[in-house]
Amino acid sequence: MQFYIVDAFTDKPFGGNPAGVVIYESLDDDNMQKIAAELRYSETAFIKPIDKHKFNIRFFTPNAEVELCGHGTIASFGALVYSKYIIDNNFYYMNSKAGTLKVFIKDNFIMMEQAVPKAGPIITEIAFLSSALNISLEDIGDTNYFLSPQAISTGLLDIMLPVKSKEILNKISPDFNELSKLSKSYGVVGIHAFTLDEKCLTASCRNFAPLFGIDEEAATGTANGALTYYLYLYNVLKEFNKDFIFSQGEKMNRPSKIVTRMEINDGIRILVGGSYNILANGKLLL
Repeated sequence: MQFYIVDAFTDKPFGGNPAGVVIYESLDDDNMQKIAAELRYSETAFIKPIDKHKFNIRFFTPNAEVELCGHGTIASFGALVYSKYIIDNNFYYMNSKAGTLKVFIKDNFIMMEQAVPKAGPIITEIAFLSSALNISLEDIGDTNYFLSPQAISTGLLDIMLPVKSKEILNKISPDFNELSKLSKSYGVVGIHAFTLDEKCLTASCRNFAPLFGIDEEAATGTANGALTYYLYLYNVLKEFNKDFIFSQGEKMNRPSKIVTRMEINDGIRILVGGSYNILANGKLLL
């Protein structure tokens, strides 16, 4: 079986978010989980080709399977291009546990369709959030918009947490045990903290998912897709067919650039995309 290490949401080595990618024909769930635990990336993607345009894909953290993974998808289709399973400037379908989704490739830039956006509960117990993240209650929110912490999904449910400045975003120092308990109680993957306090970007972000063995993640496509929908719900983003730019990973010295777009297609559709860099490839001897 071929495997790859791919940096997603960057075109430079050691930037973005690294993912393991395994292209397989036959592999059971137990071995998928063991491989993901061995590689120890936040997610490892397992791809099984069905035909020239369709692929089954599953995503595993070191300790659990998740329904969808943005950077794992970017990494996977980058590996498929590199290995010549697919070609550039085309579109494909992936069967995931979040549904069958389209993936578009243009000039080695990959955009993936997200699952149908869903708004979850508004989080009223803000004191628990501020305590778990070691910031004050006054740090939460935005100076120009009325924004409330809220669970949103475009494939995975995360709590969108606005903070008032880049300085506050950078000083977040989570209590991961408390954050895991909070995530479990709300039935979410984790917390996606963001600030609108940057003129050249839509938002700067940090993502924490310790419940799934990921203390912090350098780029999260699904969470930024959810954030795009959240900002639409709160009347921050109003334009369709326009690229929105999110940064993440700076605090981890792995800067990432995530591009999102909103389209109208039997309701709102969110796309998430980015570049990729193939760092290594080899064979799994199983």
